[in-house]
Amino acid sequence: MSTMSEPGAFASTMSAAMARAGITLTELRDRLVSKGHPISLTALSYWRSGLRLPERRASLDAIPVLEVLLELEPGALARLVAGPTARRVGRVERFDALIDYPVRDPGDGEAFRGENDVSRVSTQVTLQLGVDRVIRTARMRRLVVANRDGVEGLTVFMSTNEETGSNAYRFRAIAGCTIHEDYQPAQNVRSVQLRFPRPLMLGESALTEVEVTIAEDAAIDIVSDYEVIAEQRLEEILLWVNFDPDALPRRCWVYFEESGLKHEWPVDIEGAPSVHYRQRDFGPGGLGVRWEW
Repeated sequence: MSTMSEPGAFASTMSAAMARAGITLTELRDRLVSKGHPISLTALSYWRSGLRLPERRASLDAIPVLEVLLELEPGALARLVAGPTARRVGRVERFDALIDYPVRDPGDGEAFRGENDVSRVSTQVTLQLGVDRVIRTARMRRLVVANRDGVEGLTVFMSTNEETGSNAYRFRAIAGCTIHEDYQPAQNVRSVQLRFPRPLMLGESALTEVEVTIAEDAAIDIVSDYEVIAEQRLEEILLWVNFDPDALPRRCWVYFEESGLKHEWPVDIEGAPSVHYRQRDFGPGGLGVRWEW
């Protein structure tokens, strides 16, 4: 994804959006204040004129709210701000378009797309494999930010290329959410809504943790890879795979695919029964670990 950090690009985008929305600087300041972001008229004037860019943490935190108030797509202003703390989000891509194996018996295509009213910030996944070489638990932590008032939850997806299908797995909420609307848009894809404890306000964040386990009566094959899908640009994605000390793989690789770019490289796990990889500013795409027994 290309980004720009010239003040003129930010200013022209902001000015054009203000004109379309018919909103003045004073009105914009007042609405930001009402949402918990006290940005001064002077700062807003600097941004619109191109004299300065948002730089302080409070200013950067206000950008997603500013985008909503100006009816811009998520990331329309954030991607024009320089610095590693600027959020570079984009539209939510369809989950089924990002996995690298066929979707079996798919239903409506839009059933594979998550909400646009939250921006996904980070995803962290921890896997625990058993001595039988099967993934016993997968814990997922997700941080999101609301793009409007009243956001009640987040839709997440899980898929498998195993013949048993995705109905062999069970979701359990650990913290920050409850499980709602668990259904299958395809034979090998699950869609689950994580409902927040209360609706979020615009710009408010939520952190959720969910555990996925195997159903007691499911017969799962030995696995040799796991991939985390980022449907939207993330500030951080992290995958941590833990093997049983009595069942270590012979070799491991980390790989990713993003915007048509594919790359894979070996990792050394000698002396440590686990492998992890962390990537910043990633997606849409997939990041995974594969191994040989």
